[in-house]
Amino acid sequence: MAIGDYQFILYPIGNSPILTEDGMEFVGPNYFNFVQAVKELEKLRYMKNDPTLKSWNSFDDACYFVYNDGKYKVEIELNTGTIAEEAEMISVRTNIYKVEGNVTEALHICRILCDSLNLCCWGMKLRKIVNLNDIQDVNATINNFNKLRNKY
Repeated sequence: MAIGDYQFILYPIGNSPILTEDGMEFVGPNYFNFVQAVKELEKLRYMKNDPTLKSWNSFDDACYFVYNDGKYKVEIELNTGTIAEEAEMISVRTNIYKVEGNVTEALHICRILCDSLNLCCWGMKLRKIVNLNDIQDVNATINNFNKLRNKY
């Protein structure tokens, strides 16, 4: 995650976020279906598989999607860049410092994926689970994004 990214990690309900020496890990016995995740992303307007913009060349092209409506941009990375039948997580991120960054669009994508794939949402900047069905939690996330954006 780049310092300018506002990132959410989506992981299967029933697994747990754990802080380790290497950062956050999401552990547990549950997975989601990689192919189903791709199908859900492909349903979204302005979403496309665009490996030309992926962060790392070692990532599989099929793992990288971009939401770009011409004004806002959100990057989605499936399963830490590795194709697998049973996937462990999805990274959804947008940029804090660029005009194209939009946390509302990122949260909308998170909600769709969480609802359709039975996932939880972890807010990396807030270091907590974001309950996407709780308006106060969502508003706190949006306020934190705006606070960070206005800081610079």
